[in-house]
Amino acid sequence: MRRAILIAGMAKQIPDLEGDYFGIDRGAFIALHQGFSLQAAIGDFDSITKKEREELEKSCPMVVLPTHKNETDSEAAVKHVLSLGYDSILLYGCLGGRIDHELANLRLMTQRRYPLTLMNEKNQLEVLNPGTYTIFKTRKYLSFLALEPSCISEAHVAYPLDHQRIDMQDIYTISNEIEDQAIVTIHEGRVMMMQSDD
Repeated sequence: MRRAILIAGMAKQIPDLEGDYFGIDRGAFIALHQGFSLQAAIGDFDSITKKEREELEKSCPMVVLPTHKNETDSEAAVKHVLSLGYDSILLYGCLGGRIDHELANLRLMTQRRYPLTLMNEKNQLEVLNPGTYTIFKTRKYLSFLALEPSCISEAHVAYPLDHQRIDMQDIYTISNEIEDQAIVTIHEGRVMMMQSDD
């Protein structure tokens, strides 16, 4: 599995993870200044200064997007790394800040069926399709929201579920806690899984 780690402009302290790093617009400058080697910087670069852009141009390949386009820089970056053959994508620093961008990133993850995980310092979100998953405790809370009518089981958590049907109106699957590692089965449907800290 090849993983691309896309760093967006809301990134603060970027974790050192396994995969190839790419920067999205201002996120590229942030990653560069935290010592990360980038495969490319992708964006229209309207959120950095001319001097910052020149520094980026000296440090990594640039994929320059037009300012006027029918997709966000994040969506263009996801499409770009998919075209390079990556089959797992982590979008880091894409939550918080402008609500329109945050919702667009959530939509990108949930509606486009890309192999995409969203992450920041306190949250990690991904979509689970039917199957059984071992979920390791990386954060305090474990939550689920149905993206369509779904059936879920959760074991080794504070509030277990057994073949529980949930739909888009249900919110009681929020703020569970993993004992050590949870076993989650999506029997049918699709759900968004969230691991969060306070």
